[in-house]
Amino acid sequence: MNNKNENSVVLADFFSTFQLKISDYQRPYIWTFTQFLKLYEDLINYQKNLENSTPLYYLGNIILVKNNTEGYDIIDGQQRITSLLILANLLQQKELLSCNNEFAINSTISKNNIKANAEYFRHYLKDKNVEKIQFEKINITYIIAENQDQAFKFYTTLNTSGKRLNGLDIVKPFHLQALAKEKQEEKARLFEKHQFSNNLLDKIIKLSLRIRYWTGLPFRDFPRNHENSWNEFLPQEFAYSEMLSKHDYKYATIVEDKDSTESSVPAYQVNQPLYKGENTIHYLVYWCEVWLIVENKLKSEIFDKMDKLEGIEFNREYYEMALLCYASKYGISAIEEDNFITIAKGLFKVCFYTRLTKPCSKISIKNSEEENQLLKRILYAFDKNEIIEYYNSFFNEATLNTAAETKTGRVQKFKDSFGFKEDHYEQTFFNQ
Repeated sequence: MNNKNENSVVLADFFSTFQLKISDYQRPYIWTFTQFLKLYEDLINYQKNLENSTPLYYLGNIILVKNNTEGYDIIDGQQRITSLLILANLLQQKELLSCNNEFAINSTISKNNIKANAEYFRHYLKDKNVEKIQFEKINITYIIAENQDQAFKFYTTLNTSGKRLNGLDIVKPFHLQALAKEKQEEKARLFEKHQFSNNLLDKIIKLSLRIRYWTGLPFRDFPRNHENSWNEFLPQEFAYSEMLSKHDYKYATIVEDKDSTESSVPAYQVNQPLYKGENTIHYLVYWCEVWLIVENKLKSEIFDKMDKLEGIEFNREYYEMALLCYASKYGISAIEEDNFITIAKGLFKVCFYTRLTKPCSKISIKNSEEENQLLKRILYAFDKNEIIEYYNSFFNEATLNTAAETKTGRVQKFKDSFGFKEDHYEQTFFNQ
């Protein structure tokens, strides 16, 4: 990189040099008051120990890219920069604010979090000796990317903000920055609807990622050594550099008889190829919407009962994957059919069978899918009756015998919650 595109300056000079804006594809301002207050206290403690030889307070890297106006988008650093501007405003330090009086934030979530931190800080300052921040003692390194692609690469490799990037933080800007500028805010709001109001986007990405790993050719092991290690694999599936753009494909099934032709409604398939930009955004949002329908349909019969139990999280995740595969194969209309709850109970039997003997691990669930291939059976079935016949015949005598002998603990509570009957091998559960 050219030296003119990377420089180390004090904060006041940085603000006087650049007209700043938060890009629409950035994540919103999400710092909690704890993080916000820690920054303030760190700065004040630094100032109390100042000596002539003390180096400047280093705030880290700030990544910028030139936008279509006269300003610059902040690609990385917005949590820190926004927090400092809030502090400058509340402490009435106009020297910093006057440098950048048109600092632009469009996100409603950002605005609400800014208001919340400002209100908490006003309350914190009551009855305290207010100490100003010496902004001239704060040093940052700014990096100017030559284009959006380079900015994204810097963002994913050099992120130094107060909250570690997860897979979604990488996937979201990757696809939003691929859109035309006028579409970015609209699509960012689509993401935010399910990312922050109900945290559903994280769930759908994790479920669909695991489905894509387990139903591909060949079967791929899903990361399991750490709770969040799957985040590191997410960009390889949803945001890789060679991803093609422009297409927004959906898929439909055509069934032809000698006297008729039937076609399903085109829809996104859970294991379909994905393209950069609108296609992946629409795919993820579509599956969020589908999941809300599934969850609402099964809430009282199944999900409310699962919510009350412990030790079933891996079976539950497997079950949710099976439901998504079923919705992918037969469409939203199949969820509204009268027999959907019956089929959902049959899939429950296969996914939770292992829970009849002991708590399951990620490894045991993965081994179960490798052996039984439930997800592939659903996705590749020509007719629903193939799925029904499979779960009706699903049976393991040793498992049923062990379950019948267990009369206490979490296994018994699980059995009681879901109407277990050891002599009903076809309908093992839901015999209330």
